Amino acid sequence: MAKKRKISIRKILQLFVTLVVTVCCVVAMVSASKIENNKMLTSVAVHIRNDKKYHFVEQQEIIDLAINQKNIDVTHTPLSKLDIHGMEQVILADPWIADAQVYVDNERVLQMYVTQRIPVVRVFQQNTASYYIDTTLSIMPLSANYIYYTTVVTNVPEIKNDSMGWAMRKDIVALVRHIQSDSFWSAQISQVIVDSADMFELVPMIGNQRILFGDAENMKEKFSNLFAFYKNVLNHIGWDKYETLDVRYKGQVVALPSLPYKGPVDKAITNMNWINSIVETEAANDTRDSVNTAAAKVQQVVAEKKKEVAKPVLHAKPVIKSKTVVKTKDKFALKSNKEKGKKKAAPKYVYPDKKGH
Repeated sequence: MAKKRKISIRKILQLFVTLVVTVCCVVAMVSASKIENNKMLTSVAVHIRNDKKYHFVEQQEIIDLAINQKNIDVTHTPLSKLDIHGMEQVILADPWIADAQVYVDNERVLQMYVTQRIPVVRVFQQNTASYYIDTTLSIMPLSANYIYYTTVVTNVPEIKNDSMGWAMRKDIVALVRHIQSDSFWSAQISQVIVDSADMFELVPMIGNQRILFGDAENMKEKFSNLFAFYKNVLNHIGWDKYETLDVRYKGQVVALPSLPYKGPVDKAITNMNWINSIVETEAANDTRDSVNTAAAKVQQVVAEKKKEVAKPVLHAKPVIKSKTVVKTKDKFALKSNKEKGKKKAAPKYVYPDKKGH
């Protein structure tokens, strides 16, 4: 026969105590949770992380979205009745909000942390619609209270939520962010235009050239070639000598000079260097400027001479011709001194005698 096991009273007591303590803890936690959930909020705090740089939303707008529009009475609503997840979803539905976190802290304060979207580019479509595109390629509408100044892209076709629309957004944002990341290009490029073939054209601040950029492929190389052309060519012969700069071709810049058309060129001179033509044009302009300057100086000298002739001679005295003044009783008689070789006689007075002779 098998031996009977002895039941340990000590183990039974330990198990019983453990069970009682566990039940008490659960009851206490449930009671505490019920008590806490029945308490009311003390206040609401809204924090907008990037509000110093961007002003698309204000704190009151967040409170209106999450609380006022849902008719929540903060001071009389128990914590258990608050839909924290629903508040986050309502805030995230705002097109200017990138992220939202809502929770209640230990002091029963409803904390709302919000991050605004960061616009990269402002788009003007062909149908005159305008909006922003942010870093996540999302479209942001314009704000009625705030205008954010950034790079402008114009003549953009209607962007749809298909593969081509997202590709266009990606290229626009990539090109603009590359321009903004470089201090020279961010100052030089004032606008980007999308042409009829969905290619990009850059509008410079200095110079009147059309910069044909093409698509967004090999952007770094294209900008590097264009900068080398600026540095090695435009700085030497002037920034207004070209109509078009084309960087669409790999490893080169094709420049079209803005020279007047002189008719068909003979085959013998088809290899003429157009840069020399620009230099000769500048030399002719310098010669014409020199002639104009010399003519202006001559006119100035003639005008000064005329002024000198027109001035009165202040030191001149009236000249008395060699005539003798004879004073008579009734009138003055002038007698001319016609003798040659003699000095001019001083005027003298001759008095007649008593008989009138």
